[in-house]
Amino acid sequence: MRSKFRMFVLFAVGFVTQSLTGSVLRPATPPPDDDTRAGKTELTFFAGFSAPVNKETSGFGLEIKTGSPIGGRVLYNFSHHNATEFSVANPFSASANYVYNFSSFRRKWIPYVTAGMGAARRDLALNNNEPAQLNSNLMESSPDRSQTAFTGNFGGGLKFFFTHNFALRFDLRDEVGKYKSAFSNVAGVPGGIVRAGKTLNDFQITGGIVFRFGKN
Repeated sequence: MRSKFRMFVLFAVGFVTQSLTGSVLRPATPPPDDDTRAGKTELTFFAGFSAPVNKETSGFGLEIKTGSPIGGRVLYNFSHHNATEFSVANPFSASANYVYNFSSFRRKWIPYVTAGMGAARRDLALNNNEPAQLNSNLMESSPDRSQTAFTGNFGGGLKFFFTHNFALRFDLRDEVGKYKSAFSNVAGVPGGIVRAGKTLNDFQITGGIVFRFGKN
């Protein structure tokens, strides 16, 4: 009887000790990182410059005119690290992206990577990559034109939060699109028609300001 009572006392003491230990340690567990909390929406206004990569060839080629991107982005964090983002910019481009936010460091810096797809509209012109004297009478009429192409993009960047709701954002991404067109009335070409195409790698470097809002 005495041994059973001793076992019961030891069991009760152990149970109480475990309960108290758990209740003490639980509040000491650090709260989850709040810098990319699910349910937050981020609105970014950005501007930058374009650095297209052109691989010159001999003869006729397609010249794709890019410009300095200016626009906005809307991002929604649907989990701690994962987000979706919609972007629109001038010269016209629009894209939908997946964004992966890495864990912040010092609770201010948040690096991220992104990839997505969309469309871009660019001005096209026919270019002759021969010496300059052969360019003087390239076309009897110069029908510069615009074309909208399907694009893919990938890149990454960094956000620096001054407060929980305001940040600076730096972004680098490569927008890839394939363009092609036919030009008529080209001087010195049998039939006067030239067809040209090119895959453009348009590296865009932008900076902007971020306003974040949503549930706490």
